[in-house]
Amino acid sequence: MSSFLECGPFSAEDGEGRVLFEDLSLALGDGQCVALEGPSGGGKSTLLRHVAGLAWSPAASRGLAGESFACSRLPAWRARVSLAAQDAPMLAASVGENLRFPFAQRAGRGRRFDEGAARGLLERVGLAELPLGREVRTLSGGERHRLALVRALLWEPTVLLADEPLAGLDPDRAEACFQALLEFARRPGRLALCVFHEPSRNRGADRRLHLGDGRLEEA
Repeated sequence: MSSFLECGPFSAEDGEGRVLFEDLSLALGDGQCVALEGPSGGGKSTLLRHVAGLAWSPAASRGLAGESFACSRLPAWRARVSLAAQDAPMLAASVGENLRFPFAQRAGRGRRFDEGAARGLLERVGLAELPLGREVRTLSGGERHRLALVRALLWEPTVLLADEPLAGLDPDRAEACFQALLEFARRPGRLALCVFHEPSRNRGADRRLHLGDGRLEEA
């Protein structure tokens, strides 16, 4: 039986020419949150970028729910496989403009920004009192991190790749965000592949993979 998400092989080096991984492929089922573990500098963030199609992978093939995505179809792949990056980049604009931004892009054609859903997610992660008109530059780092997660979940990608989405959050906020991730990932036809800073979050995932010494194995 084929997997829900199939992609690779990927090869990558770090900035000093050290091989992070070589000819690495990934096959995952849907309806689960998968934790990607491994040592710092071992290539976890790099692997997420390759899966997302944001790093050059000339030999890689990609498949999702039985549909193939050639290199010429990378924009369509990226519309369905979304990376929530570790640095939580935001527009120099309001909270609402940041949440609406993906829906205004070419990939968002046919999708509609749902303000009610946005406010529901903001409430779930402890940002219920955050005005949509507030400028993002006035938010704390933790607030921006939670806002980035809300934006990623609101987009409703088929696959969410989340790089340390809970970093810098206090335990209660981190737990609320983790539960929101799990709820998203466990729906049929959805999948989350996440790098967590706290080992306890890895243990709460549905599956754990370990990336180290260039090998990807079950943890």
